[in-house]
Amino acid sequence: MRVRFLCGAISVLLILTLFPSVHSARGMLIQASFNPVQTDEGFEVTIFGRVFEALNQSVSNSVLSIQVVNPQGTSVHVAIAYSGLDGSFQDTFLLPSTSLGGNYTTFLTADKPGYDTAHLTLVFALSSSDFLVQVSSAALSIEQGQSATVTLTVLALRSFNQVVNLTSIRDPGVDVRFTPSSIVPSGTAIVTVSVGYDARLGNQTIILLGVSGSITHQITLRLYVIGAVLQPTLLVFMFGVIISSTAAFIYWRRSQSNRRQREAVVEDLIKQASGDAGYVATARAIARLEELRALRKIDDGTYLRLKREYEKRLEKST
Repeated sequence: MRVRFLCGAISVLLILTLFPSVHSARGMLIQASFNPVQTDEGFEVTIFGRVFEALNQSVSNSVLSIQVVNPQGTSVHVAIAYSGLDGSFQDTFLLPSTSLGGNYTTFLTADKPGYDTAHLTLVFALSSSDFLVQVSSAALSIEQGQSATVTLTVLALRSFNQVVNLTSIRDPGVDVRFTPSSIVPSGTAIVTVSVGYDARLGNQTIILLGVSGSITHQITLRLYVIGAVLQPTLLVFMFGVIISSTAAFIYWRRSQSNRRQREAVVEDLIKQASGDAGYVATARAIARLEELRALRKIDDGTYLRLKREYEKRLEKST
């Protein structure tokens, strides 16, 4: 019996010695890399990789904890990811434009029952200088024919010191001017937005751009266009009415004045003729009457009436 027991014990020890994997967890490894892409908001960083065994067999459904630390040692991103059937995993996060330049350290840990915990530490550098565009007001309401201003600020990030040219994208009928039109950050510019009478009413979008070499950043300015109370065509019409009315009034006044003058001349002529009904006086009156007609100081009706009267007087005086 004892011999059998000893033989069995020795066999078990030999098996445990020769095949340690029977009672120990399997090894697991992590492979990963980064893909940082610069956007208007900052840097979009994607971490992607794979979890696998020592013999390059994929490990699926492993739990990966991800922590990213900035150059000052402050945690800026923490996430959990899972490996797929092929062992692959991916995680994406954003580092704002105001983020510090320098080395960012990423700690990755993979866990799965039956496997040893895997660790990986990676470092990527955020060293490209950049700039940030800000505006003092995000929205404007402007009446057609009017203008308004906002302040645009260009801030240097990570020692950026290149010229930034300012431009805009806007709808027809809207004019945007920058004073000055280029800035070496950090600095400000006055943006004057002018709305023409032909601008479309209602909500519009103005895109303000800062361009420096291959770097372009933009910010959106909302614009609400209000209809003008007096359109230029209406102003021209009203001006025309005023001019026409004034001209008509002046013409009427002159006509009235000329008419009164003619009436005064006629009355004077009649008084002279009535005072002396002799041949010579009547002949002079007729001559004066012809003179007034030639000068257009007497109308045709009055002329004919007085001429017939004076001719009758001449007939009586002969």
